Amino acid sequence: MDLEQRTIDAETITPYFEEYFGHKPTVISASPGRVNLIGEHTDYNNGFVLPMALENVNVVAVAPSPTGKHRWIGSLGDETIELSTEEASSAGDPFWSNYVRGVICMLKRRGVEVPPVDMLVDSNVPRGGGLSSSAAFEVSVCTALAAICGVEISPTDRALIGQATEHEFVGVPCGIMDQFISANGKKDHALMLDCKDLSYSYIPMTDPAVSVLVIDSAVKHSLADGGYAARRKNCEDACAILGVPSLREATLDMLEENKEKLGDLCYRRARHVVGENLRVAAFAKALAEKDWEAAGIAMRGSHASLKDDFEVSCAEVDTLVNLSYHIPSAESVYGARMTGGGFGGCIVALVKSEDVEKVAQEMLEGYREALGIETTYLVTRPGEGARILYRA
Repeated sequence: MDLEQRTIDAETITPYFEEYFGHKPTVISASPGRVNLIGEHTDYNNGFVLPMALENVNVVAVAPSPTGKHRWIGSLGDETIELSTEEASSAGDPFWSNYVRGVICMLKRRGVEVPPVDMLVDSNVPRGGGLSSSAAFEVSVCTALAAICGVEISPTDRALIGQATEHEFVGVPCGIMDQFISANGKKDHALMLDCKDLSYSYIPMTDPAVSVLVIDSAVKHSLADGGYAARRKNCEDACAILGVPSLREATLDMLEENKEKLGDLCYRRARHVVGENLRVAAFAKALAEKDWEAAGIAMRGSHASLKDDFEVSCAEVDTLVNLSYHIPSAESVYGARMTGGGFGGCIVALVKSEDVEKVAQEMLEGYREALGIETTYLVTRPGEGARILYRA
């Protein structure tokens, strides 16, 4: 299994904090990664998404720093950084520190001055796998710093702070979905979010007969590399040609009527987004009715569109999805698709619970035979959103 199965909580992180800093943390927060069940690249187009929080979390332990400077340690001692209060709110090196610097800057803009803190970060959310390890990091940092500053910041505002950090400090023009589900996740529920007005509803996922299987392609991606921004620009160009404020307002008929004006690239990018919004609605209805066959149809359609129209899949991810059709236990897989921004990462599948371990092993074996790649998987239930684990 392995997809970061190491236990991580207040009890496991506290001894490390004491070892590195010589005193106890005063606040420990946790925020989950997420797996998006359906609705990819629709969030920054004011569309619909349907993610669920993972049980895997990013944990941040903090306490006032006795040195008068910020001291941050990433990944249990992998890297230590010391900064003045002025330096802590501007971008800099090492790159991972910008996830913290950005949050401090966004809090400052809201009138919240973060005092020098000692901070230790740990996580069992896989990095670069499309499971939103960065959003979990931002939201957990914001949750911890708000607590140590004694201010109340709503889950939605914490999500917006995380998104602004991505935009200004990390260089990824992401939508709101990842941070939103990390902040607002609910145990045993998926969340359907309208990215236009941030209204949302929870959909129960309590049927024990169906499990969520996540398989890592072992191809790591970075959305800061430019492919993500290019797709967003394609969508903005399509909107300008169609004369709509976002692709949320576009229809499939509208795309067909303006196919020549759009050109092949913008047409296909827009067709994915408009079609994906329809698939999210179909999936949400299927989930509420426990119609797993219909949910699977929507997932398979989503992957085909991401592969062919939006072109954010890759050979390794496609191999995993194709295996779900051909393994001996394929009848136990309702549907599978890439999840996350793309260019690698994970796939997500809905699988009959009684066969989920067998399906996982067959998928891993088939992947090894096809590409020679050893990989890992995770069977998960919807987890809880951001929360405080400990407060002195």
